[in-house]
Amino acid sequence: MTEPETLNLLGREALAVRRARVVIEAAVILLVGGVAAWAIPRWVGGSVPWWAIPVAAVAIAGPGWWWAGVEHSRWAWRLSEDLLEVRRGVLVRRIHLVPRSRIQNVTTTSGPLQTRFGVLTVTVHTAGARTRNVSIEDIDAGHAEGIRRRLGLV
Repeated sequence: MTEPETLNLLGREALAVRRARVVIEAAVILLVGGVAAWAIPRWVGGSVPWWAIPVAAVAIAGPGWWWAGVEHSRWAWRLSEDLLEVRRGVLVRRIHLVPRSRIQNVTTTSGPLQTRFGVLTVTVHTAGARTRNVSIEDIDAGHAEGIRRRLGLV
């Protein structure tokens, strides 16, 4: 009997991508809040203190930054001789087990932020309605290529 393969965690680049998304969302909140703080008093009167908008952005981005780290630490995957296992989730833990015999295709996608950090999303497509497609988000491009090679889908 062979030794079971250990779980692979997502790399530092995945955490950087997730935290960059938080920063972008906070910047959008800051921009929209700034426009609203400027426009609303002109329509209804009164004023909004200038410091309220950055405080709101930090109040939203701070927990988002922390949550991105927690979520990142809960992602793991393993490709054994028999199956692909993907574990994820913070509040609700999900474990996806896909038998290798059901895997039909592997696709990779990468958005601009993922491309910048050298990560991508790998989706394993399965046969039949009982097994669902499984994705590994923000995985290192080298690991993704390794998954495709080990499955013989290069």
